Amino acid sequence: MKFRFVILFILLSFFSLFAEEQLVNKTVVRVNGKVYTIYDCKKLLRFDDPESVSTQAVLSRKDKLIDQLINNAIAKQEAKNLDIQVTDEELESAVQSVLAQNKMTREQFNSELAKNRMSFDTYRNEVLREQLLLLKLKKKIIVTMDVDERALHDIYEKEFSREPELYFTASHIILQSDESKDAEVKDAVTAIYKEVTSGKMTFAKAAKTYSQDGSAPNGGSLGTFSAHDMVPEFSERLAVMKEGEVSEPFRTRYGWHIVMLEKAEKHDPPTYSEAYEMLKNIYYQQNVEKMFQTWIKKKRSESKIDILL
Repeated sequence: MKFRFVILFILLSFFSLFAEEQLVNKTVVRVNGKVYTIYDCKKLLRFDDPESVSTQAVLSRKDKLIDQLINNAIAKQEAKNLDIQVTDEELESAVQSVLAQNKMTREQFNSELAKNRMSFDTYRNEVLREQLLLLKLKKKIIVTMDVDERALHDIYEKEFSREPELYFTASHIILQSDESKDAEVKDAVTAIYKEVTSGKMTFAKAAKTYSQDGSAPNGGSLGTFSAHDMVPEFSERLAVMKEGEVSEPFRTRYGWHIVMLEKAEKHDPPTYSEAYEMLKNIYYQQNVEKMFQTWIKKKRSESKIDILL
């Protein structure tokens, strides 16, 4: 009797697992002929570990998940129709960007992924590739859509001052400082100033020798920039200098500076027509999600969608 009970228990367990597998593979929606199952819904909830998601968790939020599946399906199908692809070079560039934003080495990032039970290959070739594909699709879609000219004029009025803007071309030497060593750093930068103004060392050589930021290898060159691009103390000092002049040492929150003004000039703001492409880019950035949702809504109305759950 006990033996039969064990067999019966095994059979019941088998049929229970079989029923669960059938449910997981059950089609929930068909979009333009392509089917999506409960398992696809599970992947939306836990891409890294869909097996850990219960079927009940899917069923409890099925409407939202099916809606997301439909949108994703339409986006992927359109990307395929438009032959939008993500290259290995684009993937690697995106990986480097993610590492830089998170201030992590590849090994540290891999470790974080492992904590979430995801391999780097899965992240790179599935998660990141899908994100890039969607970004490229959005970019292609929104540039084909009409823009609101009134909105462009509003952006122009907001972004571009009617007054001419002051631009400087300059180089600097900076010694970084904090309260504990401020007097010492001030003395050091004063000594550099005397070397430069006495002719013992050119400004460019002094910058390469002493300056403590990324401009040092280029002789301290900061290129051309607007007054608004720098902290007020920096721009205010340049505004009262003559071209070719080297300033006395002065302090900003970044440290002690010596600056050499090479050129100062006023630039008139661009006309509306000159700024038009830039304005469109700003408009697209501000409205990308709104425009994409408008596109998705239109494509859904044109698609054959069968909800089966």
